Amino acid sequence: MTSVLSYVIIVGLVGGVAVAVQAAMAGIITERLGVIENALIVFSGGFLVALVLIIVNQGGKIREWQTLPWYVYLAGPLGIVIITSIGFAIPRIGLASTLTLIVVSQLIIGVVFDHFGWLVAIRPIDLPRLAGILFLFLGTWIVLR
Repeated sequence: MTSVLSYVIIVGLVGGVAVAVQAAMAGIITERLGVIENALIVFSGGFLVALVLIIVNQGGKIREWQTLPWYVYLAGPLGIVIITSIGFAIPRIGLASTLTLIVVSQLIIGVVFDHFGWLVAIRPIDLPRLAGILFLFLGTWIVLR
């Protein structure tokens, strides 16, 4: 179990690094070309890589796409919101401040979704998690000031 947890931690850290590097690149694209152009370039690149991976994996489970609930298809438009907000914010407030706002909002929404069981299993808010949210606000204030 510990080795599985180690892999999960490593994958999570690699994902975090990718978010920061992609965000910095999105800021450059937005500054030079614009917000919508940034979204098109980022998602086109992602689409091409995903397409190659699907082809290499002989289609994977893509044929089962119709079994998904309708609302999961909002992930694409939400991705546009994510990448355009990142591209918009970085040239104005910097990479660290933008990532701080993104992470704190993700964690707060994550706690709310956990508490009510929206799209995930229920995990009620308790005192330690509430304290964590307060520390997040304090940390955000420190980074942004």
